[in-house]
Amino acid sequence: MGRKTEPGVQRYRVTSLRTYSLDVITFDQPMRTEHVVRIVDISVIGVGIETNARIEPGLICFREQIGGQKYGVLVWSKLKGDRYQASIQFVILSPEEEAYLQEQVKKSPPCHSLRDPDKIIASLLESVKNELKR
Repeated sequence: MGRKTEPGVQRYRVTSLRTYSLDVITFDQPMRTEHVVRIVDISVIGVGIETNARIEPGLICFREQIGGQKYGVLVWSKLKGDRYQASIQFVILSPEEEAYLQEQVKKSPPCHSLRDPDKIIASLLESVKNELKR
């Protein structure tokens, strides 16, 4: 049974305990971090997750597609009990942005600044942040 979180958007609870791996490119300084999360609910616009550690706000790169999507933005994160819950809103990238982003993720070790000579990642992150403010 789904639960409503926004007018007109139905979220469906996920009952399987499957984990997913994802990379996060943080907003504050373009750095890649790796996380393993459990999807707790899903809708056409995003997913709700649980994890053992707080995830910093940023661009999410799913290692496997979730609901047909490969990218998202962490909208909020909060501690509930002994686990963190967070919401990820799906985003769609252009083929050029996607190819460049995947190249940067592969080249950059976790917890190090991204190698980004053209500043495409920074401009992409800024455009995603601005989209969320609207």
